[in-house]
Amino acid sequence: MSSRQLRKLRQQQELLAQQKENTEHDAARGSGSGTDEYEEPPQVARPSKPKFSGFAALAGDDDDDNDDDEVEEDEPAEPTKPPVDNSTPVTKSKKAKKKKKKAKKTNTVVQEEPSPAADNELDEIDRAIQELNLAKEVTSAETTAGPDSVAQASERVSQLLRINFQHLKVLNEMRRLFGKEAMETAEHEEETHTNATHGRRQRQRVPQQVDLETFLRGPPGKGIPEVVRRRNPFIEGKSTWPRATAGGLTMTTIGDSKADVVEFAFAHDKTYGQVEAQFFFLVGMHDPQRLIFSLQQYPYHISTLIQVSRVAHQDQNAALAAELCERALFTFGRVTLSTFRKKLEEGKARLSFKRPENRQFWLAGYHYIKNLIRKGTYRTALEWTKLFLSLDHTDAYGLSNWLHVLAIRSHEAQWFIDLCDSELLKGRSTGLDNARYVRQTKVLAQLQLGDRAGAKATLREGMEEIRWFYTKLFGALDVDVPPSLWGILPPNDDDELFTELYISLVKDLWNNPDAIALLLEVGSALAKPPADTETVLPSLVTLSTARFVYLDGKPDLMARVPRQMLHATPNFDFDPLPPPQDENIFSDEKQKLPWTTNPGGDRYAPPPDIRGIVGAGIPGAAIPADQLGEMEALAEDPDVPEETRGLLRRFIDMIGAGHFVPGPAEDDRLQMPGAFLDSEDEFPEEWDEGEDEDEFDEGLDIEDLIDDFGDQHDYDDDD
Repeated sequence: MSSRQLRKLRQQQELLAQQKENTEHDAARGSGSGTDEYEEPPQVARPSKPKFSGFAALAGDDDDDNDDDEVEEDEPAEPTKPPVDNSTPVTKSKKAKKKKKKAKKTNTVVQEEPSPAADNELDEIDRAIQELNLAKEVTSAETTAGPDSVAQASERVSQLLRINFQHLKVLNEMRRLFGKEAMETAEHEEETHTNATHGRRQRQRVPQQVDLETFLRGPPGKGIPEVVRRRNPFIEGKSTWPRATAGGLTMTTIGDSKADVVEFAFAHDKTYGQVEAQFFFLVGMHDPQRLIFSLQQYPYHISTLIQVSRVAHQDQNAALAAELCERALFTFGRVTLSTFRKKLEEGKARLSFKRPENRQFWLAGYHYIKNLIRKGTYRTALEWTKLFLSLDHTDAYGLSNWLHVLAIRSHEAQWFIDLCDSELLKGRSTGLDNARYVRQTKVLAQLQLGDRAGAKATLREGMEEIRWFYTKLFGALDVDVPPSLWGILPPNDDDELFTELYISLVKDLWNNPDAIALLLEVGSALAKPPADTETVLPSLVTLSTARFVYLDGKPDLMARVPRQMLHATPNFDFDPLPPPQDENIFSDEKQKLPWTTNPGGDRYAPPPDIRGIVGAGIPGAAIPADQLGEMEALAEDPDVPEETRGLLRRFIDMIGAGHFVPGPAEDDRLQMPGAFLDSEDEFPEEWDEGEDEDEFDEGLDIEDLIDDFGDQHDYDDDD
């Protein structure tokens, strides 16, 4: 027999002997008093009882069975003796059992004597705990209502506006829609067609006219390297785009780069600023051909890309217009900082709309999003809209008018519901002028998720808030208007604009059986309040909505925008409806040219001395006096169109200030960022400004310039 079994048998024998001894001892003392029994309790192997505890008194009662259970639960604490098996028969007399129970009852009474003090102690502890919890709740409430609540709200909005760079590239969505193989086949066919067309032109000796797309492309085999195209965070570039640098466009950090929310800004170096001044002069000449030639010379100049994109759009060339906007965004992506991309993923990057360099990014993005919507790539368009909204929560271009539409079309209903419940769109304190109209689309999002009860409650709340909107919506859907909404009109012109703008964008989404049935159900149950008790909180149109409507170009909506907004000056296609001059943050004097040389409005100063703005070019003495006099005579001739005379006056002022730098000759190779490069050349980072000064001086032909103005004048007379 093993030693383990021997130890177990020995323990059982000792336990039986002890139980027998205890039984005999109880029988011998049967005539004793209960007090004696309490003073000499049975010698059963048990752990020593702990001292009295006030908390333990809470569990005390007169139930003997419970006391026995507690003793039996304490017995296994003896390490060397196993618990007594309840099934083992123990011979005890009835009298002994009664005596034992009486003794236990006496013991319980003795232990209950200090219970009032224990209860008082317990009450004090409970009160202290309750006071502590209450203090925590008050502290939490104060924290929520304090400055930290603003940070928490901003954090929630930042989380909702986080950017996924995979969703920014339209090729990823198109591959999901049409398949990877189909997209690769289409790209291969396009590349083959481009190479074949270029090969035929090279074999033909007779010069031919080429289309605008071919003219603005780079030579085959000399485009942007593939690694540069694919690493761009915004746009995946095309191999047909010319190989050139960003031309002096950079990005900088404003303030502390280690802060939680960081502001960034695009910046122009001196070379880029000179090209900006030249571009502005070309815009004033109203000659698209000159802009196109300038874009060929500086293929990644943002302002020229946007302006030529508008020229292509007017020529019904939507494909080229979209491609030029893509090239502009590609250029912005090339110069972004790694910290900027990281903060974009966190929703904590900011750009100031007051900086002219940043506004070009917004404008290129607006046109690109509009093209994405036209192609039906709603998920990519939504991500781009989120990007610009995260950069500036004031929504300077009114892109939130697309946000709710894109969220429903791309099946991002839950995300949009969370956004409606955030501080960005919730409440009257939001910075968006169209917030309460955008929130009405939450009904469609809830229906998309199958939450009809929630949609019904949201719809009822919306009908009670802006009844005139639903009156218009019923009419637009060609559905009978419920009596509760009869004859209710917008309270002012601004609310009428928001109503018409919303319906023009979202009417198709409401035009489905589920939404119409819900509209009829809620509208029929809605009671019409008395006219004297209804309060109307009017909306106010800001420049954000004005820019959106202006760029959208719908005449019926533009007619509802306040006149003073649309007719403000300056207003150019490359910077539509900018902020007032005193609100801008200029990093270069050249950026003030749209204000300082624009004749419209009393708030704009007369043309200043441009010598200090643009810098020295050719001296005024280089122009013969007779030629300068002829130009001045044309500028004062009433028979010359006002537009031509204005250009001549501006040109004379610029020549007099000595800053005009004409473009290089047609066959000259430009030695500055943005020029074409051979495949074996490296990207030049700097350009010696004085390198080609002599060539520029020799290239100015005043007689040709006067002839050009004369030809234009003759052309106008023929008309």
